[in-house]
Amino acid sequence: MKLALVALALVLAGCSDRGDREYTPTVMTYQQLVDYPVSCELANKQLSELKHLQVQKGFNPDPDKLSEDDRIFNSRLKATIWWYAYRCEK
Repeated sequence: MKLALVALALVLAGCSDRGDREYTPTVMTYQQLVDYPVSCELANKQLSELKHLQVQKGFNPDPDKLSEDDRIFNSRLKATIWWYAYRCEK
């Protein structure tokens, strides 16, 4: 019985993610951004996530230099961020 528990513990330890691998953050898709559940109660956390996404994407500030897809994504991202300024009073 003890041997089975030790074997199980070793198997589970080998399968766990201990952070040895390099973390690669996922970038939100446009549909995920559209479906983003905005909430004034979680404003600080969500604004932090959205601003981090802006940094990850690194859009050119001149919209004329963006592709159509990037322009659409950037507009939606900015609109989502602005939602907090107009809907969530502090």
